[in-house]
Amino acid sequence: MSTYNPFAKRESHDRFSLGTYRVLVPLSWLLVVVVGIYYSSHAPDVKHGHTIWKQANKHITPFSLSTVISGIYWIITLISQIGFVYHLFSNDAVTATAAANVGSHFILNNLFIFAWILLWTRNHFWGSEIILIAHFLNQKTTYWRHRTLPPLAHFAAVAAPYAWTLITLFWNGAVAVNSNSLPARIVANVFIWVLFALGSTHILSTQDDILGYSLSLLTLALAVKQFGVKIISLQWIFAIVIFAVFFAESLYISLTKYSGRNIFFRRAGQPATATDREREPLLNDSTQPAQTA
Repeated sequence: MSTYNPFAKRESHDRFSLGTYRVLVPLSWLLVVVVGIYYSSHAPDVKHGHTIWKQANKHITPFSLSTVISGIYWIITLISQIGFVYHLFSNDAVTATAAANVGSHFILNNLFIFAWILLWTRNHFWGSEIILIAHFLNQKTTYWRHRTLPPLAHFAAVAAPYAWTLITLFWNGAVAVNSNSLPARIVANVFIWVLFALGSTHILSTQDDILGYSLSLLTLALAVKQFGVKIISLQWIFAIVIFAVFFAESLYISLTKYSGRNIFFRRAGQPATATDREREPLLNDSTQPAQTA
C-alpha cells in the first residue's frame, strides 16, 4: 500500500518517482517565490485587498511581527531552499532519496503557503487560519518523520517552514478575532507562553538547535514589533525573554553537538554520576531522535 502513498518514507526511489520530484519540487518553490514577490508589491484587484506586508501593518495585534525581520527570514528560507532542491539532483543516492522522501511534504507546504497568501491579501482571515492549521499538521508530520536530513536541508524544508507556521498560527488567529482590545491583549500575554512551551518542548526534546534559531529570529521579530506598537506593555518584554531563552537553548545544544558531548555536557562514554542515573529514565525518551518506519 505504501507504494501508492506519496508521503511514505522509502529506502529508494525509482527514476520516474525521482524525476517527478525533480520537476514538481522546483516548480512549487518557484510558485511561492513568484506569488510572494507579486503580492508583496501588488494588491489583489478586489475590494479591500492589500499587499502581504500592508495587510500586516494594517491589522496590528499582540502577535504582529516586524515586517523587516520577517522579510529577512523569508529571504534566508527561500535561498536555503535552493540548496534543498539541489539535494534532489545529487549523485549520492542516499542524499537524493532523503530529499525525495520530504518532497511531497515540501510541495504541499508550498501549496499551503500559496493558498494562505491569496486568502490573507483578500481579508479572508478565517479561511487563511484554516489553511495554516492544515499547514501546521503537515509540517508537524514532516518534522517528526524526517529527522536525518543534512543541516541545510533540515532548515530549508523542515525547521524554517515549521517555525514560521507555528508563529503565524498565533499572528493570523489574532487578526481573525480582531484582538486589539485590552482583554484580548491580556489573553495574548498568556498565549505567548503557550507559544514558548510548544517551541521549547520541540527544541529540548529533539535537541534541535536549527529549529531553535529559527524560532529565535521570529520571536525577535515579535519583540521588535510589539515594542514599536506599545512601549509600556508586557508583550514585548515576554517576547524578548522568550527570544533569549530560545537562543540560549539553541546555542547550548550547538555546543554539545560540536563538542561531542551529551545534554549534561559529558563526553560520550564518560561515566555518569548517581544523579545522572536517576534522571536517565526521565530523559531516555526525550533525548533520542524519534524513530520512524
